[in-house]
Formats: sequence, structure tokens, C-alpha cells
Amino acid sequence: MRDNENLPFELSEYQRRLAVVREGMAERGIDLALVSVPENIYYLTGYTTLGYYMYQTLLVPIDGEPLLLTYIEEKINIERLSWLERFVNYGVGEDPIEVTARTVASLGVAGKTLSIEESGYFFPVRTYRRLVAELSGVTWVDGSGLVESCRLIKSPAEIAYIRGAANAAMAGMVEALATARIGATENQVAAAVYRATLDQGSEYPGSPPYVISGERSGLPHGTWEGRELRENDIVFLEFSGCVKRYSAAMMRTAFLGDPPACVADRATAVIDGLQHAIDAIAPGATSGSVDEACRKAMLSHGFGDHTHETGYSIGVCYPPGWNESHIMNLHPGDETVLRPNMVFHLVPSLIVPELNGHVGFSETVAVTETGCEVLTDKRVPRQLQLLPTGGR
Repeated sequence: MRDNENLPFELSEYQRRLAVVREGMAERGIDLALVSVPENIYYLTGYTTLGYYMYQTLLVPIDGEPLLLTYIEEKINIERLSWLERFVNYGVGEDPIEVTARTVASLGVAGKTLSIEESGYFFPVRTYRRLVAELSGVTWVDGSGLVESCRLIKSPAEIAYIRGAANAAMAGMVEALATARIGATENQVAAAVYRATLDQGSEYPGSPPYVISGERSGLPHGTWEGRELRENDIVFLEFSGCVKRYSAAMMRTAFLGDPPACVADRATAVIDGLQHAIDAIAPGATSGSVDEACRKAMLSHGFGDHTHETGYSIGVCYPPGWNESHIMNLHPGDETVLRPNMVFHLVPSLIVPELNGHVGFSETVAVTETGCEVLTDKRVPRQLQLLPTGGR
């Protein structure tokens, strides 16, 4: 392990992470872990690239230095951005699975137990089958969650980056609301989001901003489509900031004009549910109890339930998403206990069928030693944002 001025964390933090992963490997009887999830590779090594669509895998032995196998073009990124001293690159025309099999075999793995992240987006079934066929005489197990379980509790340095991402997200929301006027387009609002978040230090986000309006505002995970904003439109906004690949997201809903009761009352219900979730978060609380507090408050307003989890873990991200819901989310009946330095994006919302629309409000929050700190509520109040109708 070598020091590198470009690393986002101290070497001691990477050493700690690697030690925790190896504890998990020992518990599962894993001698060599093949890590392919981009977030996990970055988390363990500092290596980052948008080229993760090319085959790559990090070989983590129970003892000794890890080794990264990537496309040859990425060699410079390994040298400049990570602490890795061992790596193997495959070239143009080479079969990366054959290269992986040779490399793994050279580590003396005969008779040992190897793991693959079977749940990873970027390790398809065909790749898995070929690798298993190429490497005989070993035992394969699922390594999903091995690194993710370590990512759940953030370090102070990680939370500092999340705070930076929250600042960028809040700046984006301010500019989005300032741009959302009658005659402006969803594209112009989205451009304002990008301009402000990037000016505030954000990198490319894990997901594009959700900027949708009017009858389009009910589209789940919808993005801009050139629609011009009109009077009596719902304007739904959700996006993240991203600093050193750490995200913080927020959601606000606005209305162009005087909102009807079907919008204003649902906004009140969602905000009430969000506040109850925030109030329920503390060390020792369970995922399910936070979800229940949110749902119970929202149901008391008579509009029914929201259709998804109350929140999810958020942290390291690459496209296609900014969330860590595969690691942990806040959903009914879940007995997972909250611990200090977990970070969540709380996301209650309600459909407005009368307008084919959608209202939602969200915050990124951190579990503290005594309760909950909201990271994204400093610049745009948690309320239905009423926009002027006097034109641009």
C-alpha cells in the first residue's frame, strides 16, 4: 500500500476498511474475494473511473496486497488515483476472463474458497459462468454484501464529503426554483440544477436530476423533456450533489400559482410524515420503527400510503443511481438497528391523481450519537414552494 496525494482519504482509513472486509471474509471462510462493484472498488482503493462499463475486478486475498485487473487504458488511473501497487491490465483483443483466470490461478488458489459479488450490476451471468468454468478445483461462494456492510457506517471524513454534497444540492435547489417560471422549460430548470451544483463543487451525480412538471410530475424517476412550465403546474424536483463520489440528495415540490387543496393538503401530509421520520431516527431505533412513524403520520391525513420505502442508505455512488438501498433501506417490519454515522435519504411522497401529478419532500440525514441531523434543509424550507406567475 503506497501513499498518494490524490487519495480522498488517509491510508489509515483504507487500512481499516480492508481489515474489516477481511474479518468478514474470515467469518465466511473466503480465501480470495473478487470485487467488481465500482463503488466497492473505489471504497477500498481510491481507484475511480467512469470506464467501469469495461470489465474490471479487484482481487482481495485474506492475506497480502490486493490486485486490480482492468483494461489497459485505465493503468494511469490506477497509478495516479489509488494506493494499489499490484495490478494486471488486459489489452485490446485480449479476453479479460482468460486473463482473470490466469491471474487468479497464479495466486495459488487450488482447493480454496473464492467469492464473487453475484448481485453486482457489472458482473453478468455469462461472465460468472465463464470464470467458474475456467477455474476448476476451487469452491465458489457469493460475496455480495461483504464490502457493503462496511460502507453502512460512515467515517467522519466520509460525512464531511456528504456535507459538501448537501451544500451543492441545496445550491441547485435554490437555482432550480429561481428558474422555474411560466414559459421556462424543464430543460432550463435542469440546466440551472447542473450549473449551480457544479459551481458548488459537485462532480457528475449518480443519477440525472428529476425535473418534471404539470401532468408529467407523476412520472416516477422522470427527467426533463422540454415541456414549458404553465400556470397551475406542479413542479417536482429531486437531485443530488456529489463530492468525491459521496452523495446527498433532496426533494422539493413547487406550484406555479395558487395550489388547490389536492396539492396543498398532500404536501402537508408528506411533510408531516417526513418530520415524524426525522424525529424517530436515533441510535437503537429500528428501520421499521422509522418507517412506521412516517407512514402512520401520513395515513392520518387520509390520502393513503406512499408506494415505496421511507428512506435508504446513501453514500458512495456511480451511475445509474445515488442510493445504497441494496445495503439498507427503511421499510415496514425491518428490525435492523440504526447506529451513529449511518446516513439516509428520507423520501416520502404522494401521487396527486386529480392532476396526474406527484408531491414529495426529502432530506439527507445523519444518525448522531443522540438523534438525527438534517443535512439538506438550510437553504430551501421544507414547504410547498409557491412560485410567481408573472412570467420569467
